[in-house]
Amino acid sequence: MQRSDPLAARLKPGYVLAAEDVVELPMTDEDRRDMARGVELFNAGEFWESHEAWEQIWLRHDEPARVFLQALIQLAAAYHQLQRGIHHGVVKHLNNVALKLGPFTGCFLGVDVDAVKAAVARGQAEINRVGKAGLEDFDRALVCRIAFDPDAIQQVPRKTAAP
Repeated sequence: MQRSDPLAARLKPGYVLAAEDVVELPMTDEDRRDMARGVELFNAGEFWESHEAWEQIWLRHDEPARVFLQALIQLAAAYHQLQRGIHHGVVKHLNNVALKLGPFTGCFLGVDVDAVKAAVARGQAEINRVGKAGLEDFDRALVCRIAFDPDAIQQVPRKTAAP
């Protein structure tokens, strides 16, 4: 029986989107607030709390591009695991983030995706450099900060029920 590498990215259907599926989600005012709050928390180092804010948006959507939110959630989880000193969690989550963000570029849902992807690559290199035994030596200056422009999110009015 062949065992998979527990640190490798999990390739599941929907993790890598086709180009036509990379379409911004129809964000409501509530989604926009949760997105901004998640970024604020993330940039403050409150990774678990940012994960929770973004998860609320993820739960409200079923479009294929919600995989972008999964990537942000897993990025927060990677740094939460770094704070907890759990090497395999950092590696696994950063690998999943890199895989999921692959088809996204430029600005998506107000996030500078290219900057996040570059930070993830630097984080992957750093976690490989320090190894399992040297997690405390991970250069915390390499922890991603998310550049976010809330005005770049297309606002979609919430659908209302007919009277």
